[in-house]
Amino acid sequence: MNVDKKKKKGFFTEFSSQFWLVVMFEFFERGAYYGMMSFLSQYFVDSLHIPKESVGVIKGVIQPLLYFLPIISGAVADRFGYRKMLMVAFALLGGGYFLTSQMTTYSAVFFGLVIMGFGAGIFKPLISGTIARITDESNSTQAFGIYYWSINLGAFLFPLVLVPVLKSMNPAYVIIASGICTAAMIIPTAFFFKDPTKQQEVEESAKQRDRASMIQTLANAFEIIYSPIVLMYDLMKKKAAWRVVIILLLAVLLGFSVSNYFDRPPASEKFPAIGIEQENKTLIVTVNRNMQKENPYRLEIREETPSLFDLVIYKPVYIDNFVEDLLKKIEDNPDLNPVTVEDIKDYIRRSDEKIELIFAVDPAESGDFSIRETAPNQYTISLKDQAEYSNYADSLLKELHKTPKLRGINRKDCDRLHNKLNSRAFFLFFVISLLATGFIIVALSFKRSRQAAGADTQSSGFQVSMLMVPAVIIALCFLPGIDTLGKIICSVVYFSLMSLFIIDKSDTHKFVDHAKFLLMIVLYSGFWVLYFQMFDSVLWYVQAYVDATAVNQAVNSLVGIFGIKLNFFFDVEHVTVINALTIIILQLIVSSVVKKKKALPTMITGIAIGTVGLGMLAISTHIWVFVAGIVVFSIGEMTAHPKFISYIGLIAPTEKKAMYMGYIFLYGVFGSSVGGIVGAKLYVHFVDNLNQPRTLWLIFSSIGIVTIIALLLYNKFLAPKKVENKAVPK
Repeated sequence: MNVDKKKKKGFFTEFSSQFWLVVMFEFFERGAYYGMMSFLSQYFVDSLHIPKESVGVIKGVIQPLLYFLPIISGAVADRFGYRKMLMVAFALLGGGYFLTSQMTTYSAVFFGLVIMGFGAGIFKPLISGTIARITDESNSTQAFGIYYWSINLGAFLFPLVLVPVLKSMNPAYVIIASGICTAAMIIPTAFFFKDPTKQQEVEESAKQRDRASMIQTLANAFEIIYSPIVLMYDLMKKKAAWRVVIILLLAVLLGFSVSNYFDRPPASEKFPAIGIEQENKTLIVTVNRNMQKENPYRLEIREETPSLFDLVIYKPVYIDNFVEDLLKKIEDNPDLNPVTVEDIKDYIRRSDEKIELIFAVDPAESGDFSIRETAPNQYTISLKDQAEYSNYADSLLKELHKTPKLRGINRKDCDRLHNKLNSRAFFLFFVISLLATGFIIVALSFKRSRQAAGADTQSSGFQVSMLMVPAVIIALCFLPGIDTLGKIICSVVYFSLMSLFIIDKSDTHKFVDHAKFLLMIVLYSGFWVLYFQMFDSVLWYVQAYVDATAVNQAVNSLVGIFGIKLNFFFDVEHVTVINALTIIILQLIVSSVVKKKKALPTMITGIAIGTVGLGMLAISTHIWVFVAGIVVFSIGEMTAHPKFISYIGLIAPTEKKAMYMGYIFLYGVFGSSVGGIVGAKLYVHFVDNLNQPRTLWLIFSSIGIVTIIALLLYNKFLAPKKVENKAVPK
């Protein structure tokens, strides 16, 4: 292509019609998904009366499916073509949404969403893979910027405009609309989409691709994720010292994980349960630091303890705003007199003082249980037989309530502690056993390759794996303390180890590239640990500490100029609106600025900006500081992420574009899982328990700084030189 002619092209003509077609696909697919997800939990609970715990299980299955399936679907698309896979994806998406909208039972709704999840998982790598194939270094950054802009436009418009209208008519109409938006995309796919795999030469001929079996294609999909195992085994083969070190390390880790799994330490939890005693009545003041729009507090009698009044303060900082109403409620309950608001304020000042409750198993107990005060504000409950807990749980609760400080403990609290006592440290045990089994499989496959050749090698290795891997899976199913869903997920992951038998392991350099690629995704996931706080920690923080009065007044005054009376109230869902709106306004500008910049330095700059944005939350709880922090973070996100996707598209082998683009979604797996778990634990400790939100944001900023340092080292020592050192076409 003539470079000068390309320079003269306008914004819309710089990219082919194929590009704008797949951007449209992305807009409608993401709009349909976020439109449904914006109210799905509420729909399940309020309309279908599905328990919240069951809703959590549904989401716990769908999210991993969405993020892991692209690994397989990307590899399959590279073999069979993108057009066929897009048709399958849109059919599954439309069908899954429609089934979900028509079903009313838990299992049927679950089935419909799983079908939708398969469609979304297949769809994810196809659009980014197509863009990676039809762009080059001169326009890849801007192309992926537009792609990311379309995602946020769909996520912004559908929930804001379409969902409220349809939900007011019938909540199921929202899900039906999602089905229509995705199923309708089959038509332009069939008539206008051209498979990008046929638009350029690939290193592998069509005949060679056809000879590869479906099993081989699926096995190759796991080349990247298991590349560290292949490389470590290759290192063990070459140097005896490494063989000793790795085997000893595996043995120590396996022994440690097994002992942790079977050794169940006491379970403990802290409760704000020091009550105010008034003539055999107890008022327990719980400080939740969680703002309610209509009700900043609630006062009620515990059902299981009629002599106990429970006052939950949701916004302790602003207690003076509702002091008169609170006094009236206290006066309406004479049993609470002479409790005053000053008593309550004094308790709030002391609310960081906690009661620690410890559950432990002691077979030497003479009765079913015993309760001892083992330290100031610490009580240990020793259970003789944990399996019989349900038979004496009510008796245990009555005994606890004989101690005034423990009268705030309820049955759910006890059940939760008992479940903690029954839980096991399974994750490390599973990962180490997976790693050890992987080494054994690689060793066996290399051994077989020396004894046989060609198809015999693969068939003999496959036969051995058919005996070993299922045997471990069966053993896994008999391990205690793992629920059915956990067993299914772990079994599927374990089964993927069979791919190590039949993938081609002769080219070590290929696995070096794979391992570098995987490491970069893991390092980059550090930024997404910060991003996923937008759905948890940031929202809790807004509820508890940020007074949005200034924003409410500003918005209402602004629209009032035009004669519109709007009772606007800043709520938690507006956090994601700020994020999406910032990206919609600025994404194309940012992409234009950084389109000729090197990929990794640009990503690092974006992460640095995002880290500063999150760190701004530590400066002040003022609403405008909060909004500014979210806007700055969003600028960092729109700088880093499109460049990251563009970078992967450039370094991916031509014949494996979709497979590589499928793997990039691992950042979501690492970021959401680690971010969700770590974020919740840090929030409970530093905010709920210690009332130190500033410390929380400084810790998250530190995670961003560590991510920046790690990527700087990666850029210096491990980045593929063919991309980073290649001059950008002028």
